[in-house]
Amino acid sequence: MAGNEVTIGEFARRSGLSLKALRLYDARGLLEPVRVDPASGYRYYDPEQLSRARTISLLRRLEMPLGTIADVLAEPPGQAAAIRSWWQERRRDLADRGPEVDLVLGSLGTPGSVGHPGHFGVDDVVVQPVEARTVATVRRHVTQEDLVATFASDALEIRTFLDTGGASYGTEFWVLFHGAVGHDGDGPIETCIPYEGAVAPAGSVVLRQEPAHTLAYVPVTAADCRYPQIIGAYVALETWFSAGGRRPAGPPREIYPVPWSDEGVVAHVAQPVA
Repeated sequence: MAGNEVTIGEFARRSGLSLKALRLYDARGLLEPVRVDPASGYRYYDPEQLSRARTISLLRRLEMPLGTIADVLAEPPGQAAAIRSWWQERRRDLADRGPEVDLVLGSLGTPGSVGHPGHFGVDDVVVQPVEARTVATVRRHVTQEDLVATFASDALEIRTFLDTGGASYGTEFWVLFHGAVGHDGDGPIETCIPYEGAVAPAGSVVLRQEPAHTLAYVPVTAADCRYPQIIGAYVALETWFSAGGRRPAGPPREIYPVPWSDEGVVAHVAQPVA
């Protein structure tokens, strides 16, 4: 062993980091060993790297992503623009989660008090008949973080497909949730555009018939058409179903009937009624 080098086991003990964490930080270029034995593959560290290791450990305890940690460590000594920028964003994110906490309080029977209280109720539910429609669709698995970007991209793909086939369609599109989508769930969604004309399926685009049904929906304005505010509309719709002993006849969906506008209703949180 050269100089003051220590084994990865000893470095883990002195730094308080696990072997798994050290291997991960090595792979991400955050904390590379000073030497790797070519024959055994053993990693060796310099004790002077302990300060960097402890800094990484502290930042991870703050739940800082590894990519941001790389930016922090890459800054010249004495500068802290990356960590200050991340912390300001983190504080804004925590403030924005107030409405989400209010939804939890509401589900526990406690009035919201952290952010603005939810204002959707069963009186907001609209019921109307819907005729059968032919739709072009794309299905994907997606998490909450990528939801909007994914269905927006899929809608563009479907419109391009319909344009190529000479079909006619409007601005309306739907997003059907066939499974749970959240931070811990990547349930499948189906982006749909109703159309008229004769086209053949191609690539990931599937053509199918959406049967006639009775639809219950909650109108949502642009101000509430974002997570977590929009969850209040889902809660109101679920309450309407359960309070009246009604049963859904299909997956929940978000219908975007008009072009986006900063004012007025831009979406319907909806579900077919059995």
